[in-house]
Amino acid sequence: MKSQAIEIKDLEKLSPIFRGKFGNRFAKIMMHLLAIDKVNAVYEHSCEHTGADFAARLLNDLGVHYRIGNIERLNQSLKGPFITVSNHPYGGLDGIMLIDLMASLRPDYKFMVNKVLSLIKTMEENFISVSTVTTKKPDSSANINSIRETLKHIREGHPVGLFPSGAVSDFSLRDFYVRDREWQESMLKLIKMAKVPIVPIRFFDQNSPFFYILGLINWKIRLMRMPSEVFNKRNQMPRIGIGEIITIEEQEHFNDIKSFGTFLRKSVYDMPMPDSFTPRTVLDLH
Repeated sequence: MKSQAIEIKDLEKLSPIFRGKFGNRFAKIMMHLLAIDKVNAVYEHSCEHTGADFAARLLNDLGVHYRIGNIERLNQSLKGPFITVSNHPYGGLDGIMLIDLMASLRPDYKFMVNKVLSLIKTMEENFISVSTVTTKKPDSSANINSIRETLKHIREGHPVGLFPSGAVSDFSLRDFYVRDREWQESMLKLIKMAKVPIVPIRFFDQNSPFFYILGLINWKIRLMRMPSEVFNKRNQMPRIGIGEIITIEEQEHFNDIKSFGTFLRKSVYDMPMPDSFTPRTVLDLH
């Protein structure tokens, strides 16, 4: 297992500017400025572990101790296949939290992630990688092979997690609110096709205001800020809410993808704040 999450060769694949002797020097400077070296240091500390065990150790090293509301609802969905759908406020750390929570309860839980998060090889047993582009425009298609792999995993009786937006949440000047972009039609079709119970999960917190200001300038600039956002969640106690389980019968009430997507999105964003939260630290997850 490699000892770094993001290596210089990974940057070389992104742009020719990082290639060669001077390019590699520039890559090292950028890795320091973007806090990628900090990410690698934390990664190296636990890289001998995999899956949910690695996720737990990573979160402990980062000082991220989330809280779960309505956790008793998870007991209703632990048997057989199901799909979790969530908003995507953090752009990576939220996926790791869900692996920590869900894969500790169901080790066969896999999460569909983009190519950036798939660089964390220690968690690849819980990842299904999708080749999507992180832009403000909705991506109408996901990797066909990844969708087939996801459906196969579900039909074999296993659970799957999705961020239907396929990209980190944006700040909207029109609504003056942090929200996911439009949820991808390809993801909604996958969920409809699967015909399994759905577990809505909402993250009630978000990244720093500076992160969203950068997004108003350019999504690529915002992306460069992502590693730094991993380290500013220490001792913040992020809140996660578990929604009411959506049965197969309830899903059959929706004949078109648009209304189905609106319903699913509301199941996440209209989720009321739980009356109480259970700290991750008191749960016997690992």
